[in-house]
Amino acid sequence: MTNNELVRTLFLTTEAAEYLGFSTRTLNNSRYTGLLAGVKAPPYRKMGKAVRYEKGALDAWKEQFKEQTSTSEDIA
Repeated sequence: MTNNELVRTLFLTTEAAEYLGFSTRTLNNSRYTGLLAGVKAPPYRKMGKAVRYEKGALDAWKEQFKEQTSTSEDIA
């Protein structure tokens, strides 16, 4: 993977929060608590003072939540 390809797959906190459907503040707090939506928060990279999230890691984090069609379904 080239450096340009890696940069395109890295999200700023604001972009990652929007991608996941959370506020920036919630995502910031998840780095402190280690939890997001009641489960382990997605991994991130600290690059100097900058925080970046890999798109693949965000996709993998979202995959743990199964799609439901009603509230009576089992929650995993």
